[in-house]
Amino acid sequence: MNVKVQGIFVVCLLAMWACVAAEPMRTPRFSTAQEWQERGRPQVIDFFETNVYGKMPPRPAKIKFELFEHGADAFGGLALRRQYRIVSTDACGEHSFDVLVYLPKGAVVKSVPAFVYPNFSGNHSLVDDPAVRLFDGHPFAGKQRKRGARKDRAPVEEIVRRGFAFATFCYGAIYPDYTPSMRDAAPDSVWKIFPKERRPQEILAHPTWSWGSMRVRDLLETLPEIDQTKVAVAGQSRMGKNAIETGVYDARFALVCANCGGTKSLKFLPNLCYPHWFSSNLRKYAACDKLGQPVASLVAQAAKFPDPPFDQAEFVACIAPRALVVSAATKDRTSPPAVNQMLLERANPIFRLFGKSIGWHLKDGPHSITYEDWRFFMDYARNELKW
Repeated sequence: MNVKVQGIFVVCLLAMWACVAAEPMRTPRFSTAQEWQERGRPQVIDFFETNVYGKMPPRPAKIKFELFEHGADAFGGLALRRQYRIVSTDACGEHSFDVLVYLPKGAVVKSVPAFVYPNFSGNHSLVDDPAVRLFDGHPFAGKQRKRGARKDRAPVEEIVRRGFAFATFCYGAIYPDYTPSMRDAAPDSVWKIFPKERRPQEILAHPTWSWGSMRVRDLLETLPEIDQTKVAVAGQSRMGKNAIETGVYDARFALVCANCGGTKSLKFLPNLCYPHWFSSNLRKYAACDKLGQPVASLVAQAAKFPDPPFDQAEFVACIAPRALVVSAATKDRTSPPAVNQMLLERANPIFRLFGKSIGWHLKDGPHSITYEDWRFFMDYARNELKW
């Protein structure tokens, strides 16, 4: 990081700490891991279900995994390709979505670790592979992408080359993200298969997207090529936030990788822009009504709002004692690194109750996910977790 970037970052961080010092969090302290698990964690999750993200869809009455295509020579013979359709059935019908899986050739001999990665534009957008089925649902911003158009978001071939399996699906296949038109997507989401008595009063996107990653985790449990103790969930931006939520609710994920999202105070969330993402109850705490504001502006607005009883830091801590890594970018105005670090400083004491700490990576650049982020995720898994 050059001197100018360092200076800007330090100024932003000091501004955030000034805000923290002026308005300390009203959060109870937990002195032992057992106290946190038995008392603190349930309180935090209840608060977030009620006031922030909403309720998770229930597990469907029936789930089946249909293998509709497979290939033995993906990436020039480096990997095995499999394409599945996950079909969930409940009282009001069925819902299905496609999952693309690449397995290193060595996985047929020895099980391998895996990444689950919800994508924005369809499975076909991440690779040039002509065998991958095109996505015909609602992608990010409603923009249909060409094959391989978003392969910069995930270096799939390199991930497999390094010995990891890779499983991906489009988040819009679970709950369409109808921004910025704000049309209600709940009737077009997986919630449509559940009877009204099983639906919450307020149906929101984030727990529904997490439900999708959890169904992919169900699929991976059926694959002997996957080491079930070494599965990670990764996400960028709103999917970074969602990776954290997925990790909180599903302990089968041993590692959570949040990139440019998910570690920002509730007081800085633009919930007024995205009512289908966040509960209407969050309005009493959240200050922002637009994206990409400077840190100083966030601080000034936040001072006018009351502190929530729990913040995203405590929600992030619900992942412990499993592993969490956070990757940020110096020029990211949507999720400023100074804000990320502030939240991680608040979450780390709870991780330390379990003898753990949060992994942190800062790259030079804008709001994005790049090979540098994925290299950090893979290096952490290999070197720190001994995957």
